[in-house]
Amino acid sequence: MKDKIGIVVGIGIAVLILAALSLYVISAENIELSEITSMSIVLILVSSATFILWDRLKNIRKGLPAKDERLVQVDYRAGYYGFIAAMWSAIGSNVIAGIIWDIELEGEHVSAVVVLVSGLVFVASYLYLSRKGDAK
Repeated sequence: MKDKIGIVVGIGIAVLILAALSLYVISAENIELSEITSMSIVLILVSSATFILWDRLKNIRKGLPAKDERLVQVDYRAGYYGFIAAMWSAIGSNVIAGIIWDIELEGEHVSAVVVLVSGLVFVASYLYLSRKGDAK
């Protein structure tokens, strides 16, 4: 029961985020490039989280727990990979932007890169490890 409530709350939060984003797009007169990138980050992370919730919902429909011991280990391992990616993307984004474009990124752009990279690494490693079957 606790698993079902968590999944319903997660899907509800995802729907509220998408509704708020839709209202923002509808009410905005013009949308700048920085706003588009922010919205794309939100859309990528919300769709990835919704896919993970859908995967857990499939387990519940089969009569299994939403997360077993293996998925808990997968969560920990994917979180670790996401954390490492966040640290290296904070350092590497400014270095790469300086080498390629000869600019220094502002703090808001670095934080956007960190959120996007760490979120994508978490989701990719979670999906890979959960399909692979070995979390160690």
